[in-house]
Formats: sequence, structure tokens, C-alpha cells
Amino acid sequence: MIMERGIITISENGAVTMPIAPVWMTQQEMSDAFNVFGCDIRRGNRAIYKNMELLESDTMRDVKLDNMTSYDVYSLEMVIAVAFKLQTKECMVFIRSSGFVRRTKIVVIGHIRGNGG
Repeated sequence: MIMERGIITISENGAVTMPIAPVWMTQQEMSDAFNVFGCDIRRGNRAIYKNMELLESDTMRDVKLDNMTSYDVYSLEMVIAVAFKLQTKECMVFIRSSGFVRRTKIVVIGHIRGNGG
């Protein structure tokens, strides 16, 4: 049975396309969307797993095409985490357009006194 999976795309003008199907992307698909090299995606994935920010068992699946071919795909949670790690222009467009970060107004309620005051 073939896994139904969606792939996020980001156009050159910054339009983000979020699929209806559950998001599961390969490292190559992430590198294409975020305009980075595959090694950047692998480095981000390794750091996320090493720091135990996400668990590999929850965010990675092995998809088999036939007896000889398979590839790893990563969940939407991993795609989001990688975008936060890399912070390229495309990553920031994805994060902002997807509503993962909301701009807030910062209110200063006090001040810091220096040694002289």
C-alpha cells in the first residue's frame, strides 16, 4: 500500500502551498522547499534528534516503493522544527504564513538601573 502524503511547496514569490493530505516530506523535498542543501536538512534533523526535541519514532517513516527501493519521510512537526533551525528566507515565509509564530507587542513595564544610578 502506498502512503498518501502531502508536500509543502514555496514558490519564488513566497506563496506557501499546504497540502490537504498529511505532510510527510523527504529530506530532498525539504531542501527544495527551504532552498538549502541536503546536508543542511540532515544537520538540522540530527540536531533535533540529538537534543531530543522530537523523537525519531514519532517523526520519521520508512516508505517502501518495492522490494528494492525505500526512502525516509518526515512529519509536519519535523518540517516545522527544521524550518526554525535553518531560518532561511523561505523558512521564515513558511513559519509566518502557517501561523506558527504570532507577532506580539512587547510592553516594557520597568527599567534596569545601572551601577551608577
